[in-house]
Amino acid sequence: MFTDHSIQAQLDAIEHSASFEEESGRLVDAWTGADVGLAAVDPILKFMETHPAIDYGSPGPLVHFIERFWMKGYEERLVASLNRRPTEHTTWLLNRVINGVKDSQVRDSYIAIMRDIASNPAIEDEARALASDFFARLRH
Repeated sequence: MFTDHSIQAQLDAIEHSASFEEESGRLVDAWTGADVGLAAVDPILKFMETHPAIDYGSPGPLVHFIERFWMKGYEERLVASLNRRPTEHTTWLLNRVINGVKDSQVRDSYIAIMRDIASNPAIEDEARALASDFFARLRH
């Protein structure tokens, strides 16, 4: 049985790995094989919040894993993460969500979150700059 704590511990164990993307792929394979579901999204996003400098890949195994829960609760968890501490990677994830949403009201609510990240001076420069770039493109 995988818990938030055990998923967090597994991610913490590979935090300094020179092959983080490969190691996270092995974790994702294990979680997929164990039928770990939506509950894994929160600890993954919290890990991304506390480790913004890690190269997760483009998009990387963790993103592929959590995006399996698209339209199944992933978006709400991502918004909660962005409300806690937006990072470059989670801001990029928000842009991916915006690009996939067809409902204009829902899309507009996500774009408002992007605008708020872009204009909040308390947010790390990298995430704010990326949000600014995305927001500028979304307005056109």
